[in-house]
Amino acid sequence: MEGVSLRRPLLVGVSGGRDSMALLHALRALGFEKLIVCHLDHGLRGRASRADAEFVRRSASGCGFESARARTDEFAKRHRISTEAAARELRYAFFRECARRHRCRRLLLAHHADDQVETCLFQFLRGSGAAGLAGMKPVSLRGGMTIIRPLLAVGREEIDRYIAENAIRYREDGSNTSTVHTRNRIRHVVIPAIRDAFGPSFRDAVLRASEILRMEDEWMESQVPETGARLSCRELRQMPDALRHRAVIRWLRKSGVPEPGFAETRRVLSLLDPASGPAKVSLPGNLHARRRAGEIFLGNDKK
Repeated sequence: MEGVSLRRPLLVGVSGGRDSMALLHALRALGFEKLIVCHLDHGLRGRASRADAEFVRRSASGCGFESARARTDEFAKRHRISTEAAARELRYAFFRECARRHRCRRLLLAHHADDQVETCLFQFLRGSGAAGLAGMKPVSLRGGMTIIRPLLAVGREEIDRYIAENAIRYREDGSNTSTVHTRNRIRHVVIPAIRDAFGPSFRDAVLRASEILRMEDEWMESQVPETGARLSCRELRQMPDALRHRAVIRWLRKSGVPEPGFAETRRVLSLLDPASGPAKVSLPGNLHARRRAGEIFLGNDKK
């Protein structure tokens, strides 16, 4: 990993599954000396979740170790978001706390090439724009952390070979085989169907399109003006459509709205029409956007 020192502290997200255990093993083999293993028990699988946490704790011997337990289902209900979205929000909040405690802003995650394909398809099916279709970045910023994904160009087959060759132990999450969650349906139903129809090279085609879209998205994002706590209706109306959508979604993300997408953006933009549009629209996370005195701002919904 270019530019990453072997001797500086690094946070590593480790679930105990094959991908994160392969990453942890590889980092140790490369000589990284100050790894801080971070594991969040989402509290979704009872004893199995607790066993995962204990397995990761033992596997982290010789490294720093941080762990916590979350109540993901309660968080999802309270904020009116999906369990998947809640788990992601809680996981990154935990990582931010680990970063603060250790004064370490670099976080390594084990997302790989097949995860990238799933992400791109998931974003396509939910009607995402170029930013979503570009998928995950090898290096990105989130919550004051630099997130590094060193396995993003590595396929699942290569990880499986590495696991077998090095006899790496890992925990199998039984929920990964369930098709209840959208991600798992894409992994177990949609992708096999596409592979059967178009052959295994479809993965490279998706990854190639992702890379092109990422470059284009970075340029388009550079054209978006910075947003404050409030949006000016007059300024939004003067923007081209594409720029207007990007300004709103950037504002929603900066404001902490969970997983804002096309639907949330359109709701906010409906506030621009004072004649027939609403003055208030609901958003995920018990939030709402309101128009008043020519400005759009966020508020909390009272329970």
